[in-house]
Amino acid sequence: MALNTSILAENAIVRIITPWGMGTGFLLGDYSLIVTNRHVIQGCRQVVLVSENFKKRIAKVLYADPLYDLAFVEMPDNVAIGSLQLAFDGYKISDGDPILAVGHPLGLKYTNTQGIISKASRRMNGLNYIQTDAAINPGNSGGPLLTTDGLVIGVNTFILANGQNLGFALHFSYLKKALEDFKKAGSVYAVRCNSCTNIVTEKLLHNGYCPFCGIKMDKEDFSGKLYIPGPVSKKIEEIIEKMGYNLSIVREGKDAWLIEDDNLKISIIYKSDSGYVTANCVLCKIPTSGIDKVYEFMLRQNYRLPRMAFTIEDSYVEITTSCIKDTDFHIDTGYELFEQYINNCHRYSNILIERYYCQPVEYDE
Repeated sequence: MALNTSILAENAIVRIITPWGMGTGFLLGDYSLIVTNRHVIQGCRQVVLVSENFKKRIAKVLYADPLYDLAFVEMPDNVAIGSLQLAFDGYKISDGDPILAVGHPLGLKYTNTQGIISKASRRMNGLNYIQTDAAINPGNSGGPLLTTDGLVIGVNTFILANGQNLGFALHFSYLKKALEDFKKAGSVYAVRCNSCTNIVTEKLLHNGYCPFCGIKMDKEDFSGKLYIPGPVSKKIEEIIEKMGYNLSIVREGKDAWLIEDDNLKISIIYKSDSGYVTANCVLCKIPTSGIDKVYEFMLRQNYRLPRMAFTIEDSYVEITTSCIKDTDFHIDTGYELFEQYINNCHRYSNILIERYYCQPVEYDE
C-alpha cells in the first residue's frame, strides 16, 4: 500500500462526534462535502467535527439517506484539510484487490488497516456491498474504503456480528448517485424516502409525509432528536456549563466529556455500570534525568491534595480525581472539585515543566 495514500487519507478524514457516539467522515473535494453513514449522525441536525488539521467545530448535517445509510455534513469554513477523490464511472474492482480501510475505531484517533477485497459485489438487503477482510470496528463507520491509488471505492458501513474480518463497504456507485440527487435537489437539506427513493426537502415535506408516495418519514431526520442526559450526566453538564464551556464542543459521546483548556486535555467520565465519576489529565512526560526529584515532588503533593492524586502511566505524569460515587455527586461540591482540579492541572503542569524539566505533552488529534 503506497505511503502517500495513507497520508492523503489521514489528512482527509474527520472524527464525527454526537451526544450518542462517534464515527468517521471524509471530505470529497470535488463536492465540498463530508461523507459519512446516516447511522453515525442519526437524530442530529448538527454534529461536532475534529481532524488532524483543526480543533473541534460544530457543523450542519445537510443530507440523510436511510436507504443507502449515507449522510453529508457541511465542511467548516476557514480550515485546511485534505480531500479524497471518488472512483470514476466504470471503475472496476475485483476479488483480491488490495485496499485500505480508514477511520477512528473504538474512539482511537486515526487508524488505517490494509486488506484485500474478499468479494467485490456482495448483495445484501437489496444493495451491493464490497466485502473486505480489513478489520472494521465501531467508530470506523462512515470512513472511506480506498484503492492503492487513493480512490474512494466504498463507504465502510457495517460488520457481521461474531464474524472475524468480515467488513462491508457500500459500493461507490450509490454514493455517486446520492451526491447527484442531492445536487439536483438544490443542495439544501434533504432526506431520501426509504420507500419511493425520491429526495424530499423540508419545503416538500407534507405534514411529516413523503409528498411522492405518502409514507410517513422518520421525524428525527428532519427535526433531530432531543438529547436528554441521565440524572448524573445532567449534573456534570450543568457544572461544565457553569464553568463557561460549550457543551456541544465538550461532549465526547455518551457520559464522556473532554475539556481542551490551553495545552491540556481534561477528561471527565461517568461510568454508569460502576456508578463512579472521575476526571483525568495528562500533565507532561517525565524527563530523561532528575526523575527521582519528580517522584519525590509528586509523593509530597499527594499527601496535600484533597480528592485527587498524581500517577505515572507509561512515562506520562497524570493527575486524577478520586472516584466519586454517583449517589454522592452533587452540583455544588462537584463544581468546587472540578474548578479546583482544572486549576491544579494548569498549576502543576507548569511547575513540572518549568521547575523539573518535564516534557510537554504532544497530543495526537
